[in-house]
Amino acid sequence: MNLMEWVQATLPELMSDHEIKPASAESLVIFTAKATVQLVPNEVISQLVSFYAHLAEVPCLDSLVVHHCDDPIIFEWWGDKELWLGSKDFYVLRWSAEKACFCIGDVSNVSFGEDEEFPDFNDAVIHLATL
Repeated sequence: MNLMEWVQATLPELMSDHEIKPASAESLVIFTAKATVQLVPNEVISQLVSFYAHLAEVPCLDSLVVHHCDDPIIFEWWGDKELWLGSKDFYVLRWSAEKACFCIGDVSNVSFGEDEEFPDFNDAVIHLATL
């Protein structure tokens, strides 16, 4: 199942009080510029822009949050070469330069193991939502 199939099948019931909408073109340009200046790999930027072009954010639904591309919190951990992309309960979704993938862990663990490491952002979001 790809992300948009999952969103259509799962999120509408969770997002009944929220409109599912893409990030604005301006927000995507600003996000891309920030990520490029920070030297985030192009493949990572591309995957995130693709996600945000379909879904601007996932706002605290059943404790699942994917930060909006405008949210400065995304770059808060960039000093450690990590993008803080979202969370669910005590789980953290991030991209890690050290692991070169999207990871699910907690504040002190980048990843809980190989089963929580994903080359594809969409797969990481879907996995996080099912935890």
